Amino acid sequence: MNISLKVITKKGNKEIIKDYAPVMVSCDYVTNRTNSPGKFSFATVEDAGIDIELGSAIYVTLEGQNFFKGYVFSAERQKSHKVSYVAYDQLRYLKAKASYDFRAQTLGDIIKTIAADFDLQVGDIVNTGYKIPSLRAENETCLDIIEDALTQTIKQTGKIFLFYDDYGKLTLIEASKRIWNKLIGDASLLSDYNYQRSIDSDTYNRIKLARPNKSTGRADVYIYQDTSTIAQWGLLQYYNTVDENMNAAQIQELCQNYLKYYDRVWQTLKLKKIIGAPELRAGWIIPVRINEIAATNTTRMFLTEKISHKISGNNHTMEIEVRNFNDLGGV
Repeated sequence: MNISLKVITKKGNKEIIKDYAPVMVSCDYVTNRTNSPGKFSFATVEDAGIDIELGSAIYVTLEGQNFFKGYVFSAERQKSHKVSYVAYDQLRYLKAKASYDFRAQTLGDIIKTIAADFDLQVGDIVNTGYKIPSLRAENETCLDIIEDALTQTIKQTGKIFLFYDDYGKLTLIEASKRIWNKLIGDASLLSDYNYQRSIDSDTYNRIKLARPNKSTGRADVYIYQDTSTIAQWGLLQYYNTVDENMNAAQIQELCQNYLKYYDRVWQTLKLKKIIGAPELRAGWIIPVRINEIAATNTTRMFLTEKISHKISGNNHTMEIEVRNFNDLGGV
């Protein structure tokens, strides 16, 4: 296994660079598609104390590819001389709370504004083509603010966008630009899986949106629903308020888009013990075929929600979670 784990620690005005790969016992790298920083955990064997300072920058390459760049946030030593570290990428700094009032801004504009306020590095930011009419946030985490803008953009454009830290640069791209071409399934790379169908979370067949009306003192209510799934599952209602400046046509369109998104059976597939691939992170689209599952007995392209890399010695495996089967068709 060709892995490099370089740590840069600042001592006054000097930078000390050291490769910890020779003393590393194992490491785990976890990414989620939305609302979460990349997390890199690694364990080393050290003679005394905790060698790596908190806040140190780490650069990890695997098989010659950029794998992870981030900063050490915690360290824990055991009597056995084993020291465990946890590092996060730049998205960790977006957990800071702030207040913003964005008007007619794209998702990319919002990301750039917040990144500049927190002195974060920015890479490729695609123009989504959609300006969010109004986005107000009071004392919310910056990650939640960007997630809100991301969700609205996806629902309004019908396109899936990925926001993540690409080896030290905040990046926004379409998911269609990140497609893996290796089949995962019964006879290829896969050792085990779990499959679940559920309407217990994030399933709604009635959308009810209310707009404040100062002239009447009452809210204007807009409702869209699916009577067929209400008869099948019972009434599952989503309720929220919208900005008073939105007009009726905008609210009706929002109701329709929400119903289209939430009125479904959510399917979750966890693919286990897959041969590791350094380039894969959450948000990539992967081809899957598992004959025992009706939804995957032909090759389908799935959007990955979570990817966990585990490296121990020369063994590199992954666990991949996919949802939203209806979002992407077969090939």
